[in-house]
Amino acid sequence: MIPLLCLCGPSAAGKTSMTRALQDLLESDGIRVLPLSCDDYYWHEWTPDAVYGYDTPAGIDAEALLADLEQLCRGDATSLRRYDMVSHQARHEPLIQAYDLIVLEGAFGPQLLLEEPLLRSMVYLELTMPLRLWRRLLRDRRERGHSLAYVIRQTVLETLPGEREFILPLKPQADLVIQNSMAGLATLTEHARSLLVP
Repeated sequence: MIPLLCLCGPSAAGKTSMTRALQDLLESDGIRVLPLSCDDYYWHEWTPDAVYGYDTPAGIDAEALLADLEQLCRGDATSLRRYDMVSHQARHEPLIQAYDLIVLEGAFGPQLLLEEPLLRSMVYLELTMPLRLWRRLLRDRRERGHSLAYVIRQTVLETLPGEREFILPLKPQADLVIQNSMAGLATLTEHARSLLVP
């Protein structure tokens, strides 16, 4: 079975950048990484929750996520799911790369994996609030076409309550808690390498 490492925490852009940095370091040593995002498993045309909007595990298609992870861990998946945050449509694209480690990042989705034997390790990523909000603003305006007013309203009314309810409880259950920093990246890289030891 191919090991599955989950990188969770409240920072959307922080997890993505940490995943990319981890992938670059491991691949420089010949370890092939398959990066995945829980965001690709939002329900097709899902109606946001009345309280949390999209910031809830209920927005994630757990059945599709777990089915794909099982195939990916066995090494027999043929496609990857992708979700367009603008059109709210899911599609599949061919999986053509070989990989030694799966790194799944997300805020909503890790909650669904806590009792799954597929999950080899969960790492919780911390980031300061001002930097998190700045990165969310940049990402949501650039990649999702949201206005400044929309991002602020969503952050205050949905994102922060969703973090308190669903994401912060993951921290004490994580195998490792790190800061989004060079030191944190070094620790994460060594931890990821340890998952590949038979």
